[in-house]
This record gives sequence, C-alpha cells and structure tokens, in this order.
Amino acid sequence: MPRGDRELFKADCEDGFTRIANLILEALAMVKLNSTQTGICLFLLRRTYGWNRSEDAVSLGDFAAACGTSRTYVSRQLADLLQKKIILRLSYEPGKTPVYTFCTNIAEWDKNCINLRALADNARRGLYECAPEEAIEPSGQAGEGLSNQITLPGWGLSDQTSYGLSNRITLGLSDKTTRNQPEKQAGSEPAAGLKTERKTIKEREVYTPDSLPYQLAELLLKKIIEHLPGYKPPDLQKWAKSMEAILRLDKRPPDEVKQVIIFAQADQFWRANILSTDKLRKHYDRLNIRRMERAGPSAAKYNRRQGSGYLDNDEYERFFQ
Repeated sequence: MPRGDRELFKADCEDGFTRIANLILEALAMVKLNSTQTGICLFLLRRTYGWNRSEDAVSLGDFAAACGTSRTYVSRQLADLLQKKIILRLSYEPGKTPVYTFCTNIAEWDKNCINLRALADNARRGLYECAPEEAIEPSGQAGEGLSNQITLPGWGLSDQTSYGLSNRITLGLSDKTTRNQPEKQAGSEPAAGLKTERKTIKEREVYTPDSLPYQLAELLLKKIIEHLPGYKPPDLQKWAKSMEAILRLDKRPPDEVKQVIIFAQADQFWRANILSTDKLRKHYDRLNIRRMERAGPSAAKYNRRQGSGYLDNDEYERFFQ
C-alpha cells in the first residue's frame, strides 16, 4: 500500500522519486536565483530526470502553471536562466514547443551567479555530509540543543564553518530576492525608489517567442547572420519593440514587412546598411519601392493591391505559423 498520498500532499519515495546528482542540489542551494527561477529549474528537473531523460519539450504555459505565475513573467525569467547557461534550449521553431535541458556542468554556469570556489570549499569541509547519529539530540532536548547552538556559536560551530555559512547566505541571495523582504521603515526615499522601480518593471514590454514582432525580429537577425556570421547578437526584446512599432504605428502589413526584410538582406547594398530594426524602419519606404521595382511591373502592381511581395519564399513561412 502506498505510503504517500498526493491528494493529502503526503510524499513518499515509494510513490516515485527523481534521481538527481548531489552536486546539482548543492549548486542550486548556492546559486543566485529568485524564487521563480528556482521553480523553473526544479520543474525542468522533474520533467527530465523525473522520467529518466535528459531533455523535454516544455511550453511557456507549462512553466507558468508549475511556478504559479504568468507566461509573460516566466518568459523573462526563463530568458535569464538561458543567458546564465543554467538551462539550455536545444531546439526552437516557431509554432513548435521548444526543447530544454538542465546544464549539469556547473562550471559552464555564469560565474556571476555562483561561487564555484565556495562550493568546492563546502564539499571539502564536509558541509554536505550528514551529522553522526550520536550528535542528534533526543526529541525532548532538541530545543535546548538548538538554543545553545545559536546563542553560543563557539560551542556548536567552528569559525571555519561559521565563515562558510555566512558566505553561502550572502552569495545565495540575489538582488531580486532581497527586494521580496519586508520593507524597512527608514524614510520616504527608499520607498520612492522602490515605487519607481516597480513602475519601470510594469511598463517594460515583454514579447514572447511566438509573438509576431519577435518572429520578425528573429527573421531579420537570421538573415543578417547568413552574410555576417560574426554579427553581435542584439537584444531581441528591443528589436521586437521596434517591429511592433512598424506594425502598429506605421501600419505595415506583416507579410510585406517579411518580404522587405528578405529583400534588404539579399541586396548587396542594403544588407550592409540595414543591420538593425531601427534602420529598417527608417528606410522602410525606400526599401519597399526598390523591392517592387526589382520584382517587375506585374509584381509591383500586385504589391500595391495586396500589400505583399515575393510569393516564392516558403523557406521563411515557419516564422509566421
């Protein structure tokens, strides 16, 4: 008979468990992540190693539901984890669920989010080893033993252990985690700064990979890299914002924008000048005229009537599925 009961939230390994390397647990305890990012990592470990596999296709909706937050917010946190190389995206095609894996090589993680030397020192000191049985207080004296350990650190913790724990706590808290602590009533200035920061975060637009502005920005980047492999990757969120302005404010048809992008990066002159979404927006009309002229009178007439361009670019249809 199972010992656990999912309906009563009583857990037991006999009802299923996830086999995770100890080093991953030790690193997650120290890494600088906020609560949502930690939840994303744990959920991905459950979806992969929980089923004895190293990768899985996970949607933004799945991540958001597992972490109890919105798709927009979880998308931003997932992007941060990808940048820190804690989570890797193995494949992504618009219209299909991306495939993710957890990076088990801790040395490849961003050095700004984890102190590998402190992690190694903790292991050498035996921090992750359990206490001997004789050191465990009986249930009736547990409170007294804990009180002595806290009030008299010289009795319960050595200087080295205290130093290691202090470093772990300091390094393990990110700025975002600190903001979630109760506010200090020290005056109006910190509260004003916090209000400004919240307003900035609220006003910041986030575009998901399946949104049309993001897909157009990704298409432009892909075409640039084809003829300029060393191009420095831009902030696709900023590019998507510019694309959104082209679509919404300038009222450009999406298919026409796609054709203009393809034309600009195929033309020997324009591809050296259109290396950002801002440049694309600035020279959009000139590019569109040249594109229609290059296609010929019949195509130009069709473009003016339908607001679209070449019809033989099926290779890029996947960006808009």
